[in-house]
Parts: sequence; structure tokens; C-alpha cells
Amino acid sequence: MFKKFANIALGGLMAVSIWAGGNILLHQARALVGTQPPAMGFNLTDSQWLLGLAGGLNNIYVYGLTAAGTTQATCSQIPSGDYLVEIDTAAASSGMCLPTSVAGTDMLVYNNGAQTVTIYPAVANNPATGAQDTINNTTSVTITSHNSQAFSSAKTGIWFSK
Repeated sequence: MFKKFANIALGGLMAVSIWAGGNILLHQARALVGTQPPAMGFNLTDSQWLLGLAGGLNNIYVYGLTAAGTTQATCSQIPSGDYLVEIDTAAASSGMCLPTSVAGTDMLVYNNGAQTVTIYPAVANNPATGAQDTINNTTSVTITSHNSQAFSSAKTGIWFSK
């Protein structure tokens, strides 16, 4: 016989555990729009969170990045898996490297720094293609101070920006 063990609400998160005979069989965390469910083993993703993701509300973001280096080999790495990226500190001639290009990936990069930032593809060769990634069939693009640029990858190994 299954029994609901807990139904705990914590600041927008709802945790539910099902147990039988002292063993937890299912632990599901549900979140409201804007909060990603925590990774607690096997669980179902809440439909409200998925609807928020589909509507563009639950994108993962990072800010406070510092652009560094003056070449692709010395640039700062943008973390993979983030959709909204904000560069807050940019010295003259500094740069950032995009993550490895994977088909279906989108990223929006905003330069909140005082200087223009050069954006390069990933330093290492793409493991799926065995070759260097490109951006608009070239090796870099620039983003001026207080401007943004969208990057997308329809084909693994190739970023395009607009």
C-alpha cells in the first residue's frame, strides 16, 4: 500500500514523497513558474514550470562575468547551459569564449562592461565535429558596451549571431 508521506510547501516549491514499507518510492518537487525543480533523483518536472519554459520565463541566466584575455586562447569561458549571459566587467580588447556549439542551442549575451568585448567560439575543437566551431563563418564577433547579441546553433559546430 502506498502512502503520501509529506506534502510540504516551501516558498513556491512543493515537495511530495510517496512511501511504502519505510522506503521512499517517489519524491517529486514541483515549482511555480520561474523556479526550476531541484534535482533530487528521479522525478517528474512540473507542468507549470515547463509551460513557463515554453513561454520564455524559465530561462537559466548568469551575470557578473569578467571578460579577460586578448585572443581566443586566453579569453574567459562562458558557462554552458545558460541562456541569458551578462558580462559586467570588460577591459579594453578583452574577450569571452562561447561554449561548444550544439544544434538547437540559443544564447543571449549582454555586454554591461565599459569596453567592447570580442566573442570567440570555444577554444577546444568540438568533440562532435572534430573541428573548430565558427561564428558566422568566421572566428569572432564583437559586442560594444551596453549592447547585446543573440547566438544560435542550428547545426553542431556552427554559431550564427544577429
